[in-house]
Amino acid sequence: MAYDRNFYNDQQVFINGNELKGVQSFDGSWSVPNTNMMAAGYEFVGSEIEGQLVGEVSVSRNIVTGQDPITGMMHTPVSGYLLYGPHQAKNKSFNFNNGYINSYSSSCSIGEIATADFSLTAYGDIGTGLITDTSYEEITPIVATANSMTLNTSFGSTNAIQSYSFDFSIGVTPVYRIGDMFSPSKFYTETPITTSTSFEIVANEYEIKNLLDAVCSDDFVENISFSLNEKCSSTPIRTFTLNNAKLIDSSISAGIGDNLSISLGFENQFSSVTGLVDQVFS
Repeated sequence: MAYDRNFYNDQQVFINGNELKGVQSFDGSWSVPNTNMMAAGYEFVGSEIEGQLVGEVSVSRNIVTGQDPITGMMHTPVSGYLLYGPHQAKNKSFNFNNGYINSYSSSCSIGEIATADFSLTAYGDIGTGLITDTSYEEITPIVATANSMTLNTSFGSTNAIQSYSFDFSIGVTPVYRIGDMFSPSKFYTETPITTSTSFEIVANEYEIKNLLDAVCSDDFVENISFSLNEKCSSTPIRTFTLNNAKLIDSSISAGIGDNLSISLGFENQFSSVTGLVDQVFS
């Protein structure tokens, strides 16, 4: 008897009706918060659900298209599923509803393809479910690699940038009411939202700044942008812009036979998700 295994070309990931391109991995999970109940004279008398019913989804992607649908979904609830039926059949799926995106990250190093990963929390409805209409659009991948990037920083003109990393988390707090069967009635977003950006550079002229100067010096504030361009072209695929980024940490590493390398970390604060999206991804 032949074994119909589920492997990568059978798997498709959809969010709010959009098929995500460049997906490298999908991880979905949920757990039931059971609490054991004890009673005097009887010891263990059973267990009950005590806590929130939530599930977690994380998706890792290579950047292969010019548009990212996820950036327009960071302030609204999302739903979606992983299809994994043999030969792309729609008879098997891992569904999630009432989900909120809680983290996003992008990174690239020399010799790699740029990534754009995210995760979300689904409240109360995750697992098997009905599959709505799906549409598949074949694409020609536009790959963003390290050798086709444009990075605009004050320290990158004569110092060789080796890698970048950008990420942020969105704190979403659900509000429950008695009688809602573990389903939140509303949500609010915790602010400020902090983005973190880091670079590793091979130092040529860069000089480590003095920690005490951080109190009063404007030298610790940078306007940073990096464009992920089409391979062998200056046409941008994605652009990240971080104005008034504050330098918050730096480290230096040197050893016999190695280049002198410096790591720099920056932060930005935003008062809303829409404000973050409008500045960073526009």
